[in-house]
Amino acid sequence: MSLFTALCLTGLAISLWLTLRQRNAPLLRRAGAALLQSVIWLLVWSLLQPPSVLPPTEPFATADAPKMAADGLSRDALRDLPPVRLQSLAAGPSPAWQMAWSRTVTLGEPLVLSIALQDGEQHPVTLTLQDPFGHDVDSAPLSADHPRATLRAQPKMAGNWLYRLRIESSSEDPASAGKVGIHSESGRSELLPVTVREAQNPRVLLWLSRPGFETAALARWLRQSGTPAQVVTQLAPGMQRRETFNGQPLHDAELLGADSPFDLLVLDSRLWSQLNAAQQRRLTRLHASKSLLWLVDSDSPAEFVDYARAQKMPLRATKPVTASYTAFITSRPAASSPARDAKPTPPPLQLAAFQPAAILDRDMLITEDGNTLYWARVEPRQSLGFVFFRNSYQWQTAGFAQVFAQLWKQLVDRQLTYQGSDTPIHVRTILPRALQRLTLCSGGFGDTPLPLRSTQSTSDAGWGRGVPAGADAHGRCYSYWPPAPGWYQLGDTDFSVYVSAADTWREWQAGMTRQESAQMARARLGPETESQSVRQPIPLPWLALALLALLTLTWWRERSSLR
Repeated sequence: MSLFTALCLTGLAISLWLTLRQRNAPLLRRAGAALLQSVIWLLVWSLLQPPSVLPPTEPFATADAPKMAADGLSRDALRDLPPVRLQSLAAGPSPAWQMAWSRTVTLGEPLVLSIALQDGEQHPVTLTLQDPFGHDVDSAPLSADHPRATLRAQPKMAGNWLYRLRIESSSEDPASAGKVGIHSESGRSELLPVTVREAQNPRVLLWLSRPGFETAALARWLRQSGTPAQVVTQLAPGMQRRETFNGQPLHDAELLGADSPFDLLVLDSRLWSQLNAAQQRRLTRLHASKSLLWLVDSDSPAEFVDYARAQKMPLRATKPVTASYTAFITSRPAASSPARDAKPTPPPLQLAAFQPAAILDRDMLITEDGNTLYWARVEPRQSLGFVFFRNSYQWQTAGFAQVFAQLWKQLVDRQLTYQGSDTPIHVRTILPRALQRLTLCSGGFGDTPLPLRSTQSTSDAGWGRGVPAGADAHGRCYSYWPPAPGWYQLGDTDFSVYVSAADTWREWQAGMTRQESAQMARARLGPETESQSVRQPIPLPWLALALLALLTLTWWRERSSLR
């Protein structure tokens, strides 16, 4: 490039020198000739580096997704684009949502659906959550004044179920307000697939450093839940009180040994300083074969913090705060109900002076108002978790015994998520859709992918055999392209995934494509030279045509001297 530029400058200098040597020509004629030569050599140089001066084209106007130009493209479509830079999209007028719900729950655990307005103009709508049998269970408004909505339901039976979210305009015709499945601007419904699993009945060891209200509340809940459990409480150095419930034999041997009969061990963090060196060494290896849950206290010894760091789950010191966790309040008063009739909420939870310091994508979390109540790293045959609140007993004394039981049951279920099951399978596709890429990842996948079959058909017809898709933190990945909506099962495992229709959840799809397109635009893909201008370069035929025209004009001007 530098050599070509030098040649062009040399040619321009010679042309200007020859033009200025023409003493007999008028000054104006020589100036015009010099300007013409300068433009000619500029066009010659531009043939190698065309200037970007034309208006930019639509950044996402591709043939395979013209309707998504205003909202960007999905992650898969962006991955298939050539390495060019993308422009940041302006906020579109149509509403875009962010959505999350618990797609796999255990009996007794609530289904919680959260919807947040991401951007766009949201006209007031009423969201109504329906159970698989068509009964309304919860509703909430969504508008610019109420940009967030949370809906809850309580599953009653195990299995794969389809809940519905009815979306109705607040100003629609009352005659059509109760109709389900209306696909119009005033009323329509979307499907929410949920897998409900049977509750487990593990053996639990509860070992606490001292008697207390939390000790009594947890022991009472274990006794009432029917869980085989043993409760050990340190009364003094070398003195313990041991109790067993629900048919659990008293275990006097080493409680922290590899042959311990307990599936879940719930330990007090202040207990660490009361254990001997041999027991502390066993704890560093115990979570590899058992589920270990720590009740973190603000007075946790420094050695316990070192232990957590050694397990690659470090804790950072913070100020003690309170958090109101209301995920288990499954109903709310009507908008017209007086404030005095509002459903009461449990007392706030007092959090310990510790929070997670290094959270991974695969970790399980329960958060509220930016504070972590529960943090766990759960894998097959092993799990390690931390609970950061210590006053949940107040829920029992305040008349929220059922909510207290639901909270602790959720923690136990999450700690034992993969007990007795295969290696977990992670769905990398946020919204699986028919005829779109569905990527599944697992540490248990081998060289041969498992077939993905529809539960309505036993034939995969070739599409369900899986294509290698690399690997991530969850293990080896394979991609599938399901042909139609419905439930699908992977091989002979108990894993099921629901595939939605391609045109489903338009607000959610808009939110995902806008966010993913913005992320790809910020990634600054493409060669660095393309970042100098967002406009398009002049096509080479145009430059060649202009150069030919100027050369012709030069010949016409100088034809008399050439004779």
